[in-house]
Amino acid sequence: MIPQLALHLYKEEEKKKPRHHGHTYAMFEKYDGWYGYRDTNSPICSRQCREIPSLAKFSKELMFTVRGRLIFEILLSDIDDFHTMNGVLNRSKGECEAKTAYLRVHDFIPLGCEEMPFFERYESACKMVYAMNNPRVIMAPKIGVHHRPEVWKNCVDQIWYNGGEGIILKRTDAPYSPGKRTFDLMKIKEEVTLDLVVIDMAIGEGKYADTLGSLIVSDKSGNHHNVSGMSDPERFEWWDCPAKIIGKVVEVKAMKKLKDGTLREPRFKAVRFDKTVQDID
Repeated sequence: MIPQLALHLYKEEEKKKPRHHGHTYAMFEKYDGWYGYRDTNSPICSRQCREIPSLAKFSKELMFTVRGRLIFEILLSDIDDFHTMNGVLNRSKGECEAKTAYLRVHDFIPLGCEEMPFFERYESACKMVYAMNNPRVIMAPKIGVHHRPEVWKNCVDQIWYNGGEGIILKRTDAPYSPGKRTFDLMKIKEEVTLDLVVIDMAIGEGKYADTLGSLIVSDKSGNHHNVSGMSDPERFEWWDCPAKIIGKVVEVKAMKKLKDGTLREPRFKAVRFDKTVQDID
């Protein structure tokens, strides 16, 4: 059974009749790890359906009697850099075990029960993890359950603000669909990173009335973008002293760069003190 695929929310929203409207989704933080799974009495495998040799010993610890597939994100407790983690998990049999690996479980598919709705599968996964009683196997917690896209977006805004990658949305009444990319499983994630120059500022509204609302940035083609995502101290400092930010190069992340050069959901990430205007994208 090949893994189910996640559809980016904006791709569904671009359709004439988005199918996610009115449906309820469970929200989970998206972790920057490896997708993995384990079938009953089989080794831990990767998305490519291959055994992960560096987790061979760990696999033997994961005993469960209910027949099915446990699905999780593989992470390392001492490493949060994906490229470094990638090297550790890619070790061959002759090298060391990935001793700090742990699993964040988010699904369990009982054998022959792909049609079981997600909310039942998640409850089954919770029972499985509890019964396993292994400190290296934990549940991926639900951030919330809601049907309104604005709630999902407010949630991901907070995760981005805290330095996270994004969120995963799982339709609560949906079956598992191997190999398919549908509105049953969606993600909100920033996929574009650009270095842009700050050319101006715009005043805020509501909570940020009378202070910085957004930075106006430009790319090398002259396209302008309004960017938010700054911390409150940054907003107040730069509004009081524009020279501290105007003319500086900043790193901006967005979901997508559109054909007309505009950015979908651009957000400020950091000032790039190591870059000059000649380095912008």
